[in-house]
Amino acid sequence: MSTDTLQHALQDLPNNSAGPTSAQIKKLAALIDGDQPLQPFLEQLVPQLCEMFSAMAGVAWLRAHATGGAIFGVPYQMDRVIHSTLDQKKHEKLVQLAWQQRQPMLAEPQTGTGRKATATSSPTSHALLFGPVMHFGDPIALIELVLQDQSHPLAAEQKKMFLRSIQLIGERVHGGLRQRMTLPAASIGQAVEQVRELSEEIGVLQQQIRRAIEQRIQQFHGWAFGSLEENQRFAKMLHQLLDNHGLRVACAECGHPSILRCLRAGNAKHGVFVYDHYLDTGRTFHGGPTTVPLLRVVNKPIRRTAGE
Repeated sequence: MSTDTLQHALQDLPNNSAGPTSAQIKKLAALIDGDQPLQPFLEQLVPQLCEMFSAMAGVAWLRAHATGGAIFGVPYQMDRVIHSTLDQKKHEKLVQLAWQQRQPMLAEPQTGTGRKATATSSPTSHALLFGPVMHFGDPIALIELVLQDQSHPLAAEQKKMFLRSIQLIGERVHGGLRQRMTLPAASIGQAVEQVRELSEEIGVLQQQIRRAIEQRIQQFHGWAFGSLEENQRFAKMLHQLLDNHGLRVACAECGHPSILRCLRAGNAKHGVFVYDHYLDTGRTFHGGPTTVPLLRVVNKPIRRTAGE
């Protein structure tokens, strides 16, 4: 990521209306691309990030793979924020949670908001911003910044800016850690696991989409339009919507995935709605009501190949 790109991305940080200066961005780039060993690099990194984000303290957390995955931190002015043993324990749990998230996280204080503290609440009177440094899908480091006091709770757009900014910083810091640490190589096992997780997430989203579509189109139950052409237009529009999401309607007679059509038939002036599908006996049309039937949405069947 270039210096100009990073500066443009960070220019609207809520705590600094002017955004980080070009000199700050160049200083950060020089640090990341420099030749300092890991410890001095981290000791200089956190103060620089605090300056850029107008933060009052911070920590660079690393996982020590050689010691069973223990986490250690390089803090900067954290004694200004964590004052008691109880707060320290709450903070440690929050850091563990941030590691598990694998994505930026903003923990806001609950003081004065009227809301009960949650697992993602800041144990301090300040908002805590966490940004993981990812390597082949796993966090190898975690940047934590303690933001300045806010006169009002952060707005949704401000939160979005903070989260996006710390994500970009994490991507940039990855390059600095890569040249100072021996990082694990990519493995097919990691890829398989991440693709599996992605597939599960997509499956959940698809179910939500299917249910939402079904709920909406069932409102058309009993509808009929003023002509055969309008009924056919409705059926075509509905098919296009479902097809875009890999869906079909279930035949009310046999349950097979099908396409709802409106065909001219007998004395039905405006046509009849039928379920068009392929069974073992060939192409079949079931149904025949003159109004839109109660529709149930199912997944589109796998296309048959020649010889099946």
